[in-house]
Formats: sequence, structure tokens, C-alpha cells
Amino acid sequence: MRYVLPPMHTLRTFEALSRLHSFAGAAEELHLTASAVSHQIRAIESFYASKLFQRNRHDVSLTPAGEKLLEVIQAFLQQLSSVSESLRSQDARRLAVTAPPSLVSRWLMPRLGEFLREHPEIDFKLHATTTLIDLDAEQADFAIRYGDGHWPGLRSQKLFDEQIFPVASPHYITRAKLQKASKLKACVLLRDDFQSWERWSEQTGENLDAATWGSVFNDSALLLQAAEAGHGVALGRSALIADAIAAGTLKRIGKQAMTAPGAYYLVSPTRRSESAPATAFRNWLTEQARLSPA
Repeated sequence: MRYVLPPMHTLRTFEALSRLHSFAGAAEELHLTASAVSHQIRAIESFYASKLFQRNRHDVSLTPAGEKLLEVIQAFLQQLSSVSESLRSQDARRLAVTAPPSLVSRWLMPRLGEFLREHPEIDFKLHATTTLIDLDAEQADFAIRYGDGHWPGLRSQKLFDEQIFPVASPHYITRAKLQKASKLKACVLLRDDFQSWERWSEQTGENLDAATWGSVFNDSALLLQAAEAGHGVALGRSALIADAIAAGTLKRIGKQAMTAPGAYYLVSPTRRSESAPATAFRNWLTEQARLSPA
């Protein structure tokens, strides 16, 4: 049988815009830009050769054609969601988690073996990414995210805050005779896309005009690896450097620190019930966060 269907990715966008009456609101819920929402709506209107929305001054509303289509799409999405939940519940051992690569490599992985040994029955999947993925679409149980704790459609639980301060390898500190932060201006300062030496200078009053600017990394884990290798001084986030400081591969420079603008949160979809493996992981991760020197 040949089915005449619109682009499938436009269905959720159509439903969200119908419900929220706002391009900005639909974009926020779907983690898209308002431009992308507008593009998808034009695509579905083009497919049906019908105007589905009436653009008003402050919002949008459905046309009669749009109201007719909404009834069908809502029923379709509801049925598909119910079947998906039913199929997901058949695999009671499955647990999928997504987290930033830097946190995975520097904090989660050294601890994860304990959880997997305690729960060999769980079919665990870990996706390391900086992308804010749609947990429902990707069928992920949890995401560990960095931010202010507010993401539409998700419940969030704070794991820990962070402090930021300079670190370097013991060898580099000895070579540069670097015992206090006031000598940073004579060092090679390594950089990444997340921490700002300029902000550090503003908050601490340290003049870094004479410092040598080192390499820039797009991942905090790579930045810290460069510091451990003796390439220079890095601004380290406490959660990512706690194990390295304990192991002696990095040392803190000075006593000054600044509070990170965000924190790490464990988030999950509000409309989904939590499975037994998910509850076990939440409890374990909460305890690990409590014990963390971060």
C-alpha cells in the first residue's frame, strides 16, 4: 500500500505550534530555532497546498483546514506514543543516558564501573554529546546537563555546583616556579570554549596582560589533558579536576576561585514514568555526586 504522507518530522512541530500558538514557544519546547519551526510549517502547508495557520499580530491560530488536520495528527501521535511506551516497557533492563563528553571522561567513567558491577542485569547505553537531544525522540531515560536547571518538559535534580580555579601539572609548576596566582602573567595560559581568563582576571584582579596565550580546545577534557602534559596552566572546573588533583597529576595554583555560572543536573522527561533501572541509576548517581569532592 502506498501512503501519501507529509514529512514526518513536521508532525510534532505542527502539533506543538497548534497547542502553544507561538513560534517561539514551539521552538523552545522542541529545541529548535523559531526559523526552523517556520520552515517546517511552510513545508507541511506546501505538502497539503493549504494554509493551516492564521498568523496574527501576537500569536497564531488554526484555520479550518488546520483544525481538521490537528484531530488526525493528535490521534496519530497519541497512538504512536502509547505503542512506544508499551514496547519500551517490555525491555525492563534497558537504560539510556546522555551526558557531556568532558564530564563523561573526567568524572562519570571512573565511577561508572561500580554501578555496572552492582547491576549486571541492566542493558546500559551511554551517549556522550554536547547536543541537547530530545530525550523522548531518542528514547533516553536521563541526560546530565550543565546549566541553570530549567529545561521545558524535563524534571531536573541538581547534582553539584562547581568552582573554577587555575591548575597545572606539578612539573610545569616547578619549572615555572609557579606557587601563587600572581605569577600567572608569566605563564602559558591554555584556553577552551567554556572558561574565560578575562572573566577570571576581572573577578580576581589579576593582571594577565603579559601572559602568553596558549592553545584553544573545544573540549574541557582535552584542555585538562594538555595541562597534565605540562603545556601550560588551565582554568579547571572542580568536578572535572577532582580526581586529577587527588591523583597528583594536577595541582591547584593559589587559593582564589570563582563560582561557575551553571551547575550539573540530572534531567528526565516529566511525562514518562521511571523504570526500575532508571531509579537505581538515579539513586547511585545522587550518592556519587554527594561524595564528589567537586
